[in-house]
Amino acid sequence: MSAGKVALAPAMASPSAAPAAECDRERGDSHPLEIFPVFRRFEPGAGRDIAYTFIWNLLLGFAFWLIAIMISPEHNLNAEYFMWNQIVAQSIGYTIHALFKVGRLLRLDKWSRAMGWAATTIYYTGVSTAGVLLGFGLVAALTDPSMFINWLRNPRMVGFMAGTSVLISFMLSVVLFLRERRARAEAELEREKLRSERIEREAVLANLRALQAQIEPHFLFNTLANVTSLIGDDPARARHMLESFIRFLRASLGATRSHSTTLADEAELIAAYLEVLRVRMGGRLRYSVDVPAELASFALPPMLLQPLAENAIRHGLEPKVEGGEVAMRAWRDGSHVVLEVADSGVGFAPTTRGGVGLSNLRERLKLLFGERATLEISEPVSGTGARVRMTLPA
Repeated sequence: MSAGKVALAPAMASPSAAPAAECDRERGDSHPLEIFPVFRRFEPGAGRDIAYTFIWNLLLGFAFWLIAIMISPEHNLNAEYFMWNQIVAQSIGYTIHALFKVGRLLRLDKWSRAMGWAATTIYYTGVSTAGVLLGFGLVAALTDPSMFINWLRNPRMVGFMAGTSVLISFMLSVVLFLRERRARAEAELEREKLRSERIEREAVLANLRALQAQIEPHFLFNTLANVTSLIGDDPARARHMLESFIRFLRASLGATRSHSTTLADEAELIAAYLEVLRVRMGGRLRYSVDVPAELASFALPPMLLQPLAENAIRHGLEPKVEGGEVAMRAWRDGSHVVLEVADSGVGFAPTTRGGVGLSNLRERLKLLFGERATLEISEPVSGTGARVRMTLPA
């Protein structure tokens, strides 16, 4: 039976998965009430916006009523006039809501913002004025059509409608200003967050390369010492060990100089590493590397699997007199790819659970993927050895 087995199909040509689109909402998609944090808790949608507009209109009607009281307090302190203001406010508010929706469909809002603050102010003022006139006209049409003509002939009513337009335009301008300022602050915070994450990733990569620089000389000296000892007694074995070591160095050098690799290249690195150790350990080490063809081109950060293989040898098989087997395999599980390294050795000590190597790997996964990646340690089904399973987003 072969001591080492590698089942790695060549990478198949397949269309690359399109990156997930950023579903950032446009500024025109938000509602004025979202300047208050409590109203940002709910996902946007037609039903939510209609309900928000109703609340907005209630506040608008109350503002109308207060203005009317200030103008003539002796006539307007009654429930009937309060309800009339609420009806007018609902008509005006939903009319403005509809006009802004039409403006969005015609992309007038984007055009006005692209033209600058003057065009944006004119656009919002124009929509508000049109909404006020149409809103008043709709109430008149449903009650007494001649009422709207009488309103237009009444200087006091014209002044009230003009004041209403100014009030609504002012409120919308304030909302727009606050929303723009919040959007800029959030964008700046996001840029700072991305910058901080980039610095952390670079620091992790630097630590990885420093660790690799420490590991490779140790592995290098041991391997060359073994090759030297085999040259006289078993030249063919020495040559095979040296060839496997060259494969490992080539794959390792490429991995440490790149921010990304493929599962096929990572599997080649692990296979070369384990083959060198198999020549050194003889019959005490058996291994297998199994990567499906459809996952050969799966992209992942470099040097994720080598710490798992090193731990399997160091903590599992080297302390075990009769040795054992290391098996690396990969498979797709829904929206994730699972990478597993299992061994039949003595297993991890309860106090170490893999030591510094796995602790560093956990930290690296957290920085690179957040909560989307996991690292689990368990015992194989056989009950001997250890199994380390890494789950990455596909």
